[in-house]
Amino acid sequence: MRLLVTGGAGLIGRAAVAHLLESGHDVVSILRSPSQLSPENVPGLREVVGDAGDVELLETLMGGVDSVLHLAAVPHPGGRTARELLIANSLMTIAVLEAAGSAGVRSAVVASSISILGMAWSAELMSPLEVPITEEHSLRPTEGYSLSKETDEAIARMASRRWNMSIASLRFPFTQTMEIIEATKLAAETKPDQAAQSAKELWAYLDLRDAARACELALRAVNAAPVRGWTAMNIVAPDLLLDPPLSQLLGEWHPEFSNDVPAHQEREPYSTRRATEEIGFTARHFVHHPASAPDSSVGTTERDGSHG
Repeated sequence: MRLLVTGGAGLIGRAAVAHLLESGHDVVSILRSPSQLSPENVPGLREVVGDAGDVELLETLMGGVDSVLHLAAVPHPGGRTARELLIANSLMTIAVLEAAGSAGVRSAVVASSISILGMAWSAELMSPLEVPITEEHSLRPTEGYSLSKETDEAIARMASRRWNMSIASLRFPFTQTMEIIEATKLAAETKPDQAAQSAKELWAYLDLRDAARACELALRAVNAAPVRGWTAMNIVAPDLLLDPPLSQLLGEWHPEFSNDVPAHQEREPYSTRRATEEIGFTARHFVHHPASAPDSSVGTTERDGSHG
């Protein structure tokens, strides 16, 4: 496929572009400043330095594109106002999808976030209404970042109807290299601030390699979709950052949550069934062994997942 990627210099963007090129796709990557790559020496890669919200630039790049991967966004609140976050994230999303739809591109994958639920960046600890959390869980924004993610998904729904597109919004959790994930685990075990932040996110995480693979699987799925429409899916490792089971952690941090956790889902705060069924994605890289034994050694554990 010939793919247009925004945010190609970001954390997930760099990993996704590399994976897409390795998988044989042609990539036009929009980024704010030149990457460390030498595009002339990388088969299939074209880099364009510019603003992913620049409508004129987007219109010039959409010709011949099979699908769009929209990753460009402000990745966290960072002290910004709700207005600033909506301008930075949601106005860019509508610019990208409108340019794609108007040019006849009929599929796109858009980065979303589990922050859309409202829990991750809330000032006070907010408890889930169900576990595992499905994509139908209520959205309860309390600040601008979660609102921008909800707005982005509303834009994607609109675009799917307006331009007859197939669009997938991928809800990513805390996503990093395994080395940094392991360091975050240690911090959550020893530092109160990190412990509280991890509790807000329900101890979810994802290895960058899995994020990149999910992007490609989703692109293949939406490009081949016989029926146009929009869907959101959780792209989360079926594991917890910390060692104790989910029921114990919920009891400690979310005592008002009184529902029972299914015994076979004690390591799965988020349901990833939809991602498995619709794009063939299952994470392969874990903090804990897939058997979920609390005494498993920390490390890059791999498990064969479904392939698209």
